[in-house]
Amino acid sequence: MQLIRIARLREDARLPTRKHPEDAGLDLYAVERIEIPPHCFGIVPTGISVEILPGFVGLLKPKGRSNHLLGAGVVDAGYQGEILVKVANPTDEPLVFEAGDAVGQLLILPILTPQVEEISVEEFKQNATARGASGGIVEQKRRQSVG
Repeated sequence: MQLIRIARLREDARLPTRKHPEDAGLDLYAVERIEIPPHCFGIVPTGISVEILPGFVGLLKPKGRSNHLLGAGVVDAGYQGEILVKVANPTDEPLVFEAGDAVGQLLILPILTPQVEEISVEEFKQNATARGASGGIVEQKRRQSVG
């Protein structure tokens, strides 16, 4: 995918940009002033719609310098509505986006969409790996259950 088509849904919407040509993400910009209270979520409109082609997905990610988090960050192929950025403010201060402020970035990635086939637990265990069910979040859950 060498081209992404973007429509401005509002005249005052800013098209996504890259700070550097090699940057993976396209910066997305707020189209109006939004204030998000401490420890709350807010929705920041961008005023744009993007054309994600089949075989690709758009992922919304925070900018590296941001102290906020983004949620609900998947833009599926075929979605034609406005890109709305769900922002979590984990700080003790209000978070304000003015019109034109960068709110996050959009990454376009190729994806696979395999069919789902259910198998039995026994069949699954026949293909057990050396790692099994060990790993980061599993260990965190174990410690949480003990403590």
